[in-house]
Amino acid sequence: MSQPRSAGAGDQGAGTLPYAGCDLGIITAKVVIVENSRILAAETLPYRSFPDQAAVGAMEGALAKAGLRREDIALCLATGMGIRAVAFADDAVSEIISLHRAVRQLNSRARTVIDVGGHSFMAFNITEDGEIKESAVTDRCAAGTGMVLDAMAKVLEMPLDEMNTSAARSKKPVYINNQCPIFVESEVISLTNDGHDVLDLFAGVAASLAGKIAGLVGRVDLIPDVVMVGGVIRNSLVVSNLERKLGLGLTRLDGIDPQTVAAYGAALLAEERHRV
Repeated sequence: MSQPRSAGAGDQGAGTLPYAGCDLGIITAKVVIVENSRILAAETLPYRSFPDQAAVGAMEGALAKAGLRREDIALCLATGMGIRAVAFADDAVSEIISLHRAVRQLNSRARTVIDVGGHSFMAFNITEDGEIKESAVTDRCAAGTGMVLDAMAKVLEMPLDEMNTSAARSKKPVYINNQCPIFVESEVISLTNDGHDVLDLFAGVAASLAGKIAGLVGRVDLIPDVVMVGGVIRNSLVVSNLERKLGLGLTRLDGIDPQTVAAYGAALLAEERHRV
């Protein structure tokens, strides 16, 4: 990325410039471009090779959607697990700070935030004054994350959305002992060969993942509104199991892809930093 731009004679002020945030996770790269805190474009790109290439591809995709060039971006902040691989970013910011900023923008009533991504998951509270109060994070062997669901879909050779819908009708969920995606794959193959129904297997995995997430959330105060972000929220079976375990409904964030929330927060922070 070029040197951060200052508002000059041809600009209407720093707030009218485009800013970007790049969230580089373990499975996908996400880029969001904003102007005046409004999303101009967003791109999510699964890894096909190396993380740094995915980050570049996501940025190029977002720029194309917004009709911009790389040099048009006033400031870009990187966030996520692959933060150091985003070579074009001007600076970096932690994922929890990015999520906090985005959630405050999208729903100021949110008091508990649950983030479940491809490899790790976290939960944190927001005070009435808008500050982060306490948090809990885990990335141990990808337990309770999207990688396990992706591994299931791969082994069972069924689209994740189709499997999710069909497994909701399961009456006999089969629980998987392993949580590491590598061992999940082996156990699912073994159980399938033993005659277990694939949808019962997926229902068991979804219930298990919900239990892992609920266990983490139990380490912070559960205060409504409770917001969940990250790709796993698209899995209605995991979400319904989690809501049942928590004893409340999760609040959805409107107007944004749940996978891009951290990238959006990083873009908002870039905009604010440049204005100072």
